[in-house]
Parts: sequence; C-alpha cells; structure tokens
Amino acid sequence: MNLGDKIKECRKQAGLSQEQLAERLNVSRQAITKWETNKGIPDIANLIAISDEFGLSLDELIKDDVAVKSKIITDSSAKKWHILMIVYLVAIVAYIVYFVICHKILMIGFLVATLFMLFFELRIFIREKIYRQRKE
Repeated sequence: MNLGDKIKECRKQAGLSQEQLAERLNVSRQAITKWETNKGIPDIANLIAISDEFGLSLDELIKDDVAVKSKIITDSSAKKWHILMIVYLVAIVAYIVYFVICHKILMIGFLVATLFMLFFELRIFIREKIYRQRKE
C-alpha cells in the first residue's frame, strides 16, 4: 500500500474528513487531497505529524513507498547544499574584502553579484527554518 492510500485509510478509520485532518496538521485541505491521490508527497515535518496523529511509526507509514523515501533523501541533501553555498559565498566576500584591503582593488560587480547570491541563499535557508518551526 502506498502512502496516499495509508493516509486515506487512517483518516477514514479515525472518522475524520479531509478538512478536519488538514486543520489538525495545519495544512490545507488541498494538501491532504494531493497526498491521498499521490499527486504530492508530504515533507518530513508533515510525515511526522501524520504519524503522530494516527499513532503510526514513520517506518509503518513510508516503508513500502519508494517515492517518499527518495523525496526525504533529496530534501535533506538540498538543505546541506544551501549551507555549503552560504559558506562558499561568505568565503568569496572575505576574499573580495582581502583584495580591497591588501591590494586596493575593488571588484564592485563581483561583490554585488556575490552579495545578491548570498542574500538569496540566506533568504531560502531562513524561510525554510521559519517554515519548519511553524510546523512544530
């Protein structure tokens, strides 16, 4: 049985409508519909919330669904790449500051592009942290 079928079966056994389950998990009813029809996969925070709601272990919930396992692995590696990219961009900014101080060379275009990318990555990283904290 895939994840969508498990969610639907557990929801019906608990006597909940999609709307009621959505309220309990702090998601939209459309999200529940997507999950139950296998058109979307919940993130790890929602998987934990679903397992808590229905008293299932994560293993019971996702064991037979390869797509869910793949999504969890992809999500965790994406977070690592954001952190790596932020560290890399901070190093570039430090390198530009070094050139300004030691060689009196200001690479304004390179600095602006790097700061823009750094801001963008930080924004993604911070939004993800805030989103996960709201889920908890």
